[in-house]
Amino acid sequence: MIGPFKTALARPLLRSVVRFFSRLSCVLVPIAVAAIGTMGAWVSFGLIFNYTHSAPFGIYREIADPSNTPHDPAPYVFFCPDVRWPRMLGQPNYRVPMHTCPDGFSPLIKPVIAWPGDTVEISVSGVIVNGQPLPNTATINRDSTGRQLHPFPAGTYRVQKGELWVVSSFSPRSFDSRYFGPIPLRSVHSWIRPLLVERSYHATTNPN
Repeated sequence: MIGPFKTALARPLLRSVVRFFSRLSCVLVPIAVAAIGTMGAWVSFGLIFNYTHSAPFGIYREIADPSNTPHDPAPYVFFCPDVRWPRMLGQPNYRVPMHTCPDGFSPLIKPVIAWPGDTVEISVSGVIVNGQPLPNTATINRDSTGRQLHPFPAGTYRVQKGELWVVSSFSPRSFDSRYFGPIPLRSVHSWIRPLLVERSYHATTNPN
């Protein structure tokens, strides 16, 4: 009698579980479809969402014609660094694993602060471009978790053809050209400008 009794109880329970997951799927599937559709719409409209901490958090719009974009205010680049670059060797890797970039990690978003022909001065006190100092660009030797950072050698550099310098003055803890130097133009995936972003840096919400 025990076996049939358990079976009789199990059938209603099984039907309840099936109904529960059926109702759950009716809710989750539309949400997933809507999320995918929203991301697709963002891409089709040239929108990029930045969740990293060294650039303002929020939504950016892709620049249709980068060749004619003004340098002031500085445009941002969505680019693929490479862990094999000489100046990236030995640096902490802050990028998450992702197949977007050739080296298997995620891209970075940084503002362009110097173009071919510009002069960049690097020192422990900060970055100077064409004689103009940039705020929040002093180098640090360790990140917020204590990992060793290796600043780019101090000195004065002329930006070469096919190169860009990308430095964020938004965050004093940004990992950018002050540590790995100029980036090759070919590493740029897209050019973007802030559309709807936060206005200021907050150390409590923007850790390195």
